[in-house]
Amino acid sequence: MNPSLISSLCLTTALMALPTLFFRKANSVALSLLTLMFSLLLSALVVATAIDARWAAPAWLSVGSFPMTFQLDNLSVAFILLLTVLASAVALFSPGYLKHFDETVNRGLYWASFLVFVSSMALVVLSADAVTFLVFWELMSISSGALVATNHQNHSVQKASLIYLGATRVATGFLAGGFLWMHSLTNSWAFQDWHFITNASAQLGASTSGAHFAAFLIFIGFAIKAGIWPFHLWLPYAYPAAPCTVSSLMSAVSKIALYGLIRILVLGDLDSPILGYLAIFLGTISAFWGVLFALIQTDLKKTLAYSSVENVGLILLAIGVCLVAKTNGLLSVAAIALSAGLFHAIGHGVFKALMFLGVGTVQCATHTSRIGHLGGLLKKMPTTSTCFLVGAMAICALPPLNGFMGKWMLYQSLMQNTWLSGSPVGAGVSLSVICVLALVGGLSIACFANAFSVSFLGEPRSSSAARAFEGDIGSSCAQVFLAALCLALGLFAVPVIGFLKPICDAALHSDTTVAATIHFSLSSVLIVFTSLFALIYLLILKPSKVRRGIIWECGFGSVSARAQVTADSFAQPIARIFNKLLSYSVTCEIEGSDRRHFPERITVAPHTASHIERRIYQPFLKLISFIARSLAKLQSGSIHLYLVYLCVTLIALLIVGRSF
Repeated sequence: MNPSLISSLCLTTALMALPTLFFRKANSVALSLLTLMFSLLLSALVVATAIDARWAAPAWLSVGSFPMTFQLDNLSVAFILLLTVLASAVALFSPGYLKHFDETVNRGLYWASFLVFVSSMALVVLSADAVTFLVFWELMSISSGALVATNHQNHSVQKASLIYLGATRVATGFLAGGFLWMHSLTNSWAFQDWHFITNASAQLGASTSGAHFAAFLIFIGFAIKAGIWPFHLWLPYAYPAAPCTVSSLMSAVSKIALYGLIRILVLGDLDSPILGYLAIFLGTISAFWGVLFALIQTDLKKTLAYSSVENVGLILLAIGVCLVAKTNGLLSVAAIALSAGLFHAIGHGVFKALMFLGVGTVQCATHTSRIGHLGGLLKKMPTTSTCFLVGAMAICALPPLNGFMGKWMLYQSLMQNTWLSGSPVGAGVSLSVICVLALVGGLSIACFANAFSVSFLGEPRSSSAARAFEGDIGSSCAQVFLAALCLALGLFAVPVIGFLKPICDAALHSDTTVAATIHFSLSSVLIVFTSLFALIYLLILKPSKVRRGIIWECGFGSVSARAQVTADSFAQPIARIFNKLLSYSVTCEIEGSDRRHFPERITVAPHTASHIERRIYQPFLKLISFIARSLAKLQSGSIHLYLVYLCVTLIALLIVGRSF
């Protein structure tokens, strides 16, 4: 069997989505079932298909004079399976979720964009050449932009969709530049013919610096799409603006960008230490920056958005360690690092989708995702609360969930690189990154302890939270499925790493032994933590008879919900420590005729600002806007002036042509 059936299935699904554009009240259940059937069939075909199969599309499917080609190998199988899992969960969740947005969501446009989005992501992963890749990359970007703008009547959503589409345009520009450069060096569009290694470049008669510059352009393009610092600006705008079902799938988009890095640069034998250390630097800063800003957010969707910046940074860090270790000949370290990146990419896709679906359920029940308006949801929504807690534990890398396994392997690769690296610089960089990752881990625990405790524990902080209710059976099943998968990936990490082993073998051109290297460590850690949890349960958490009574409350009766810890107060000590990075400040307003002795109202509001957005992006956009307004003055409407422009341009071209 070859990838023709899979590619044809994806193309057919994308075409089937077009009729739904004309039905505003499209049947969500039918389309959800269609998406679920598509996902399951795609997954079954991928599992049944022979590995390393290639297929060239017929001439009528060519892009101009370029025939589209597809391939299926271990790397594409891993990401296709991740995509089908996420699409299946979202398909189960969507019907109940969309019932709450009948007035603001055009279901025909939503489902058409949704099906095209899922199909185009699958086809991006299956693409075997640059032209095919860019075609479906653009289709993926446009359909995801339409999904971000689902509630397009809202001004903030319009702004978010424009920012997202702008970021995708810039990313595509860098990718197109890098692809064209590699085609000029290799005279081929096929990824399998692209090699960034010094010896291969010399054999092709191309300069090594030229291949490395093309790799740099490709790296920047994928970094922008993945949301790596400092190109992460679109993430905190697009994720909160999009419906939670869309945000769940968009977490897979960043994985598609990281897939592109592995497919083109890692499997292309890139041997540039500069790009490797650049990936380590940007990945480390992205992880720290993302979790720091996630901690101070007061909206669950923004918290998860900045958390995505953190986690894609960790994956990029693993790819950077792999590139550097491979260049230095440390193949065992490179294999562990690449396995860590792949495992964490899969794990993050699962637990981030789980948490976005949980926020979607909360949003449907309370009509808000602001942490300060929630509270007490554990009693009202036990299934959602438990699943969200599982996702929070996974994202904090607590064993035995999948988040722990990815970070554990990343730590192992850094520690082994410290021991085996013959360079003091390499050892120093690895030790520094380990210290930063320890800080990131602590901040991550603080961040999601804040998000979960304030949102789900305590007393309701608003009337909407007091009236909250559990989601329908579809949303509950989707969340339980993903939560169980988080646990399964953690408990059966070694077989999953064995499944990823052929990818490492192909990237490193050797027989790697990653599973054997970490098996003892994982088993030991699981035994220790399982014993510890069992001991804590038996001594502390074991159910016992609960006694209820009235405690002394200073004569005020029941404690008000306003006396509870808020998200702002929880994060304030850490925010003050990193005040220079966050530009953190607190304003206090006291109102009343005699506000000094008898204040009637006290308002305390924290403020933060992004230095990058304020000092780099905003001035740059103002400059672009000024240039655009200046050029607009050339359009005076006078035909005589336009003839002068043509005459001057013609004279200038003749002068330039004569000089050459």
